[in-house]
Amino acid sequence: MIVIGVAFFLNMLLLQFASPLLVELFYLGWIILGIGALFVVLSVLTLRGKGTSKVTDSGVYGIVRHPMYLGGLIMFLSHFFFGQNWMIALNTVIGIICCYLSIQSGDQRNMEKFGEDYIQYAERVPRINFISGIVRVIRDGGYKRTR
Repeated sequence: MIVIGVAFFLNMLLLQFASPLLVELFYLGWIILGIGALFVVLSVLTLRGKGTSKVTDSGVYGIVRHPMYLGGLIMFLSHFFFGQNWMIALNTVIGIICCYLSIQSGDQRNMEKFGEDYIQYAERVPRINFISGIVRVIRDGGYKRTR
């Protein structure tokens, strides 16, 4: 998490000095940032309503298992579109890799905390592939719980 914070801080600092080469990519960055922020906000709202004492598989957690990390990963991706600079790209790649590693360790922690409930949840809901998660929800006719 420290590396994610450092990479984020460096990107914010570098963005102050980098001007976008293509304005269209800059505007695309805002769209990407908004999508990432939407995942973060939806995950916070879902957890606020459901809590963290049991496996949450409704709302955005019915689409992907780690919407908050996915939102952070997507927001990191937007940095490159804002700065369009190799140093920002490098920090972005480092941040994305660290986010993904955090997702993997989060799965492990959740398996230890929730046991079989989380294992069944992990079999139904993709880790971060939100397109696959949306297709699954549409195909199944909505959110379906096995518990």
